[in-house]
Amino acid sequence: MFALLLLVQAASPDIVVTGQRLVEEQAKCVRGECTPLRDAQATIALAEQQFRNGEYVHAKGLLAAAISRNKNKGAEAPRAVAAIYEAMATVSLHEGDQDDYRRAVAGQVKTLRDNLPADDVAVQASATALGDMWIKLGRYRQAESTFRGIEEQALAEGQAYPAMMAGMKRVWLAGALGKVREANMMLDALEQRPIAQEPGFRTALRVVRLRLAVRAGNDAEITRLAGTIAADQSGPPVLVWQPPYPGDAMAEASNNVRAFGGVDVTSVRSTDVASIQWVDVGFWVRPDGHIEEAEILRGSRAPAWAPAILKQVEGRRYAASAKVGEEDGPGSYRIERVTRKNLYATPIGSNIRRRVPAPGFEILDLTASEAAMSPPGE
Repeated sequence: MFALLLLVQAASPDIVVTGQRLVEEQAKCVRGECTPLRDAQATIALAEQQFRNGEYVHAKGLLAAAISRNKNKGAEAPRAVAAIYEAMATVSLHEGDQDDYRRAVAGQVKTLRDNLPADDVAVQASATALGDMWIKLGRYRQAESTFRGIEEQALAEGQAYPAMMAGMKRVWLAGALGKVREANMMLDALEQRPIAQEPGFRTALRVVRLRLAVRAGNDAEITRLAGTIAADQSGPPVLVWQPPYPGDAMAEASNNVRAFGGVDVTSVRSTDVASIQWVDVGFWVRPDGHIEEAEILRGSRAPAWAPAILKQVEGRRYAASAKVGEEDGPGSYRIERVTRKNLYATPIGSNIRRRVPAPGFEILDLTASEAAMSPPGE
């Protein structure tokens, strides 16, 4: 579920436990009997269990307490402390508290930058986290400024990896905002850098160009690029196109009204708090890139929007991945957590900040940490 947790677990895999023993191990950390590494492992693992069960608020409470215990121990265990912040950011985003999300991302990045060398893989991987945060919060101009600043500084310091990562983010953002010509020009420049010839970046740049071609409706370029990506592909399926997620007219209208200081379209009482609604969707990405057998695996109490999510997933198209002789293979089974968006706001006429509905959905790929679990019916 959380990227840095994998690094934390790798440092000491023998203490990763589950079930009641995990609860007991984490309780020791609450009592101050754990190292920061052990605290991160136990607390994140328990918080992940609670998150998977839809207990977002409880998971946040665990992680917030762990941050309080370890926030001054970044010099001792920077990766472990950063992993706790990252987990807190993930849960806060799905729960809807944007302030907690923003603070957690900032804490993660600062912990790594202040305590590890600039060329450390964790520092480089987190370089674009702040820009990603601004995108999640809908502040695209700030995201572009952040990515541009990271790219320029990295180039000046001779750090090719973070410079390329930030550059690709800028291309993606420009394309998403409809600036296709500008995006293609930036992409042309990125492809001239020596690091662009490394296999991982070569494929990543082709994926970015493919998505720009989809936006431009260039069928010939789409066909050509899809073929090259299929030949290179060894990781997760590459998403080429997807339908929009279902909308919520009432939430959208209230969100727009709030931006101008107005009253919500639907009346919100001082005791009202938006519920946390989520589903886990499982589906097969077949070798030809089509979706089959999409289904709701579990979720909160029968959300009305779940069928629309299935329709969205079924409409996706991924790059074909079949090699010669593998066209009849099963493909790749994926699991995604879909949470209906909320945000924290203080409605007009109230002094109480609370969770209220917002338009859209948060998506989290659970596939990596579900790798040991067979798909239903297998």
